[in-house]
Order: sequence, then structure tokens, then C-alpha cells
Amino acid sequence: MAISTLLAAAVWLPLGHAQAQSGLARNPVEDRNLQVQAVAKPAAGQLANNAQRLALVIGNSAYKDAPLANPVNDARAIALALKESGFSVIVRENIDQRGMLAALREFGDRLRAGGTGLFYYAGHGMQIKGRNYLIPVGANIDREDEVAYSAVDAQAVLDKMEAAGNVANIMILDACRNNPFTRSMRSGQAGLAQMDAPVGTLVAYATSPGAVASDGTGANGLYTQHLLTAIRQPSSKVEDVFKQVRANVRRDSQGKQVPWESTSLEGDFYFTGGPVILVVAPTVVLAPSQSALDAGVESALWDAVKGSSLPIEIRAYLNRYPSGRFAADANARLAQLQPGVAPTLEKAPIPLPAPAMAAPARIAPPRPAPVTTSAGFTLGDKYRYQVTDKFRGEVVRNYAQSIDKQLGNGTLAINGGSQRWDARGNPRYTKSTDQERIFSAAYVYVPPILQAGAKTPLDYEVEHKFTDGRLLTEVNRGTMVVKGQEKVRTPAGEFNAWRVEIKVDGQLRGKAGSYFWHFTGWYVPELRAYVAFDDWSRNSNGTTNRNDHHELTSFSVRGAENLAQR
Repeated sequence: MAISTLLAAAVWLPLGHAQAQSGLARNPVEDRNLQVQAVAKPAAGQLANNAQRLALVIGNSAYKDAPLANPVNDARAIALALKESGFSVIVRENIDQRGMLAALREFGDRLRAGGTGLFYYAGHGMQIKGRNYLIPVGANIDREDEVAYSAVDAQAVLDKMEAAGNVANIMILDACRNNPFTRSMRSGQAGLAQMDAPVGTLVAYATSPGAVASDGTGANGLYTQHLLTAIRQPSSKVEDVFKQVRANVRRDSQGKQVPWESTSLEGDFYFTGGPVILVVAPTVVLAPSQSALDAGVESALWDAVKGSSLPIEIRAYLNRYPSGRFAADANARLAQLQPGVAPTLEKAPIPLPAPAMAAPARIAPPRPAPVTTSAGFTLGDKYRYQVTDKFRGEVVRNYAQSIDKQLGNGTLAINGGSQRWDARGNPRYTKSTDQERIFSAAYVYVPPILQAGAKTPLDYEVEHKFTDGRLLTEVNRGTMVVKGQEKVRTPAGEFNAWRVEIKVDGQLRGKAGSYFWHFTGWYVPELRAYVAFDDWSRNSNGTTNRNDHHELTSFSVRGAENLAQR
């Protein structure tokens, strides 16, 4: 925990598809060290600094064809700085895709306890079609459509953090170093693409979108070098930390590198110092005395460093508490790490700030419980897909579907209302730049019976209302067949799915000619969505209109967070 967090640590209270066709609990500190103090109702715009702080830090340097000098150094230095400011830190170095995904899963699971989450990555990264990917060590990428399978989608990290429902999240990407992976990619571009920060999130980039960052000539990359200094400045709001970093990096790079942030944070966050804000009961909390606070600070600091293999981290405790309760253990640990070296104290790189008392402040009330529909969807569920043109063998676009609101009769509003589904997920309305499409109630997209051999006759209409006033109606007839269960692998993971095939003959009412639509999809009932599908259609004259493969790249679905197999 940060010092400001530790001051408050003596008390805690738990807070209470695809496109339509295309009681009070106490810290174990004795009661004699506690004082009863009334607290007013919470105030908006402030974060509880006594809540959990958890970070996942990854540094990848050992790339076979394009090794980097500093990412592992950067990750180690950032991890130490974050521990000083109260974070529990998961550190990974030079890991492959499986290791990165496993670390991300552990991070997401632990983050559900609440508080603040931080993700830091240093290493190679790239963008494809406006989507950012973090490159694991050992990645073998020769073609654009292999990126999603060999790398880690940065959006998946945001999804994990957002799904935790915690107070605040920070993502830091020092992943803009120039790399060789984009050279053979038609749509690969230098640097990273800007991502929208979900509510309560700040996303920070080492340089502006599309630009390249310096790997540095010293022990750290240019961006991380200045970030290490800034986050150790006491009582600086997180936004001010990154402003300081931007100014210093721009100066030292003569304007060639300008860091960038996208933020939607709703409260104030401090890496070090700042006001002491307690997680409070509705009317009364127990506020710790100064002696209890000091004991809590010492215990938390020792807990944070006692398992470290770095002597400097053990000395960080001894510098602050040379005669502390854990001093003997700390000296014994140093003797293990440095046999034959006398346990003398050395000055830590940055001394820990002295605790500063502040009046308990108020916090925003807890978020309301999630709304779940009759069919199991939860408002806020999100699915993200990529589309590969099977003719070209390339990823041509990405899209997302977010369940935003429940309307009358169980209808769901998707993506701000640009789509509407019925209660089970069957499309009923879509809106694009040039038209609106209204699907009749007979249109079935989600299999009503999940049993091998189950058949559903299809007889439905789709009305097209164009912005230029034209009105067209499709008349469609066909069959949906559930073939059985199969395993399917997508960039989001491997799933046990039901294979569903739809074959439809259709024509435009009052128009000559016809068309044929063939759909093969893999439906996962726990997700209430297809994780992959092929979408193919042709006209009666033999012209193919489209031949696309859609696949899930990431998802945030309450209750199904660990569904995907890796």
C-alpha cells in the first residue's frame, strides 16, 4: 500500500453478436489503538486510498530477431517504484503468449477484490487495422492474420480491468519501439493506435499515436526513465505525473517523442502522498490512532518486500525501520541474498515519505449491482471481433458489440442503440451510415435448441430503409441446423462450441433475381454468442458478394471470465 493508503489501513469495510447479417470488520489492531469518529456521507470525485493497489508489470527484451536492451530493466525499476507506493506487484519478464495470458488472468482475478489496478508493459508492440497488440517473446509472426493468434490484444487487458468493476485502472504502454514485425504487414503501422479509455481508466502511451519511442541509451528507456522520477513525487495527482513525464520526454528528445494519455478517471489518484480517504460505513467508522497507523505502515511495507530477491528492496525497509519489528528478519534475508556481506544500511534510491495525517474525506457510493436480463445477458457485457476477408487472407476490420440498455419486452440496446436484439440475442434492428434494417420476429440467429440434429425452419423478412428514401424488402426462406459440438480456437481462446449452419434462399420483393446465404457459426451458450462464424453469400448469377470469417478477439462477459481455454 502507499503511505497514504497505509495510514488508513487499520479500518476497512467491504463494499457492499456478430453484425446482424454480416456489519463492520476490523483490521487486527487492538481496540485500545482505535478511536470512534463520525464520518459524513461520501463526496463524489475521490478515490479510497486504503483500498487494494495491484499491478501487473511485464518486460519483454529477449526477442530472437529484434532484441531490446531496456524493457526488462524498465519493468524491474517500475515494479520497485510501485511497491514503494503501496502496490502489490506481479512481475513477469521475457514471457511467451501463454505466460502473458496466464499473468493477465491472475491479475484480473485478484483485481476483483477492488481498489486500483495498474498494468505496465515494456517491449515490442504493433497496430493492425487500428488495433494494438503486445508482442510476446517467441512470437512467430509472418502474416497479418497471424498477429491475433501470436500476440496479446491490448484491448483484452482493458477488458480484464473493466470487468473487475474496481474503482480506478491505469494502463501504461511503453510498447512503441520500432520493430520488424510490421515490415511485411500491409496495414501494419509504426507505433500504437489510440484506444478509448473505459470509464474510470487512464491509458498512457510512451509516445503519440502512430509514432515510435526511444529504447534509451542508459539503463532505462527514455519514457520510463522520467516516469520513475515522476511517480515518486509526493502529492502529485496521476494526471500531473504524466504531464511532467510528457514535458521532460519531449525536451530530452528534441520534440521527436511526445507521450500521450487518454483518460476517463472520475476521481483523484496519487501514487505517493495525497489525502487520506477511508472506505467508510454509512454512519460511523473506527479511525486508527497514530501508533496503529505506524504499525500498519511498517507491516505492509515488510509484507511487500520480504519475498523479494533484490537486496535494495530489503534495504528499503531497513532504511525506514532500522530497529523495527522485522529488522532481524530483514537482516537475515540480506545475509541469504548476499553471503559474506555485512548487513550495513545503504540509502535507498528514493526515501519513503513520512506519513502525513489528513482529515478523513468522503468517497463516492459503491456502484449499483449489475442488471442481468431474463436470458442471462448483463448490461455492460462486451464482445469484440475481427473480420478476415477470405479472398485476400487479411484482417480487414474490427468491431465491437456492447450491451448498453434493456428496453421494453426484454429488448436489448447495443452500441448506443445502433443495434437492437431480442431477449435471446436475435437481431431485430441495425443502423448504419446509409440505411436502417428491421428484421421480422421470425428471424432466428441464436439456435433455439442446442442438440445435434435440431432443425429450425426460417421464414422471415428484412426491411431496408435507405437515407435517400428508398425502401426494399428481403423475403428469405431456409433452415438452421445444429450439427453438433466442436472445439474452435479464436484469438480470444479455445472454446467448446455448437456448430450451427444456416442456409437461406432469398430475393428482393418486386425485383428479379435471387441470392443465396450460407452461414456456419460456432455458438457458445455460456457467452450467449458466436465465437466464430463464416459469412458467405452470392447472387443467382454466380457473383459472390462476400466471403468473410469473423472471430472473437476478446470479451467481457460477467460470469464467463475464465471460460476460454488457453
